[in-house]
Amino acid sequence: MKKSLIAVAVLAASGAAMAQSSVTLYGIVDAWIGSKQTNGVTVVNGNQLATTELRQTGVNSGGLSSSRWGLKGSEDLGGGLKAIFALESGINVDTGESSDSKRLFDRQAFVGLTSGFGTVSLGRQNGAYESVRGTFFSAQGNSPSFDATNGKQFSKANIDDLAAFDRAVVPTTAQATAAAAALNTKGVAASRIGAWAGYQARVDNSIRYATPSISGFQAAVVYGFGEDKNTVAPTYNNGATKNASISLSYANGPIGVAVVHQDDELSPDFHMKNTGVGGYYDFGVAKAFLAYNEAKYDGFAKQNEWAVGVRAPLGATTLVAQYAQSKGDDFGKNTSFGLSAEYSLSKRTTAYAGFNQTKVEILNDNKNNAFGLGVRHTF
Repeated sequence: MKKSLIAVAVLAASGAAMAQSSVTLYGIVDAWIGSKQTNGVTVVNGNQLATTELRQTGVNSGGLSSSRWGLKGSEDLGGGLKAIFALESGINVDTGESSDSKRLFDRQAFVGLTSGFGTVSLGRQNGAYESVRGTFFSAQGNSPSFDATNGKQFSKANIDDLAAFDRAVVPTTAQATAAAAALNTKGVAASRIGAWAGYQARVDNSIRYATPSISGFQAAVVYGFGEDKNTVAPTYNNGATKNASISLSYANGPIGVAVVHQDDELSPDFHMKNTGVGGYYDFGVAKAFLAYNEAKYDGFAKQNEWAVGVRAPLGATTLVAQYAQSKGDDFGKNTSFGLSAEYSLSKRTTAYAGFNQTKVEILNDNKNNAFGLGVRHTF
């Protein structure tokens, strides 16, 4: 009898401990079949650049959402304080490979504490811009394949190579080759889908603080330490390439608005800054989005960027349309138009059709496009 009572007591204590902590396996599996057209840049006549259209048809990963899996959890520490963590890894569903061959958890890896005073976390995590764009700025919600507000930053090396080619009265073959390589960098120009200049979505070696939501208002600040100082020639660097971002958002009922600023130090003393404001209003029959962003590389003219979009639910189907533009004196004008139809098969499974066309002035106004049919499942 005593042994039975002891066993019951142990089981009860174990159940209480388990109730105070939790670990969740979650993810998104998204794949689509369709076609993508890009414009590869090649060197002709020794020192001139030319574009060649290339269309690929096949199965791709990440139509509406980037595919991923992750673990997240929390432990109740008492007094309203909880420990939290998240480990999240991107996957390419079409090949089964990791999105980043150099990182196990390329999307997020952080640990922190949360309470009524807010949340503090440490590790690799989303910058403030990434945390608000898909909710407040883009009707397409960060769709990796069709979102008109997508963007990819030029690196400092890309910009130097393009500037050297542009300044040369008679470019050398080496200068032309370097410029072509810069334009062919994935997502930057030749294969760009989306008009905006882009930002660093995730920040290494970072600390993040987010306030609790107070009457719909919430603020967040993220600072990445860089940790890449180097005292060895020829890549001597006495200052780490830091990252800082801050956002303030309001979401209550049918209205949502956010303002954000992010400073990405792409290389020592070379920054790219984004300052954006945007929001939505849900009319019931449709949810309208409007956003403006200013993107600026050090030493270059700013890019003025804007986007307008709408999400219209029709029963189990949601129709989405969005137009975005980026325009500046140095990097030219990009325009992008995205469309999708999303059909909810269940709470966790969506079938969709998507389309995007992006025109890139720096590629002589050539157009990249993508269209296809896909399925997204969340768990």
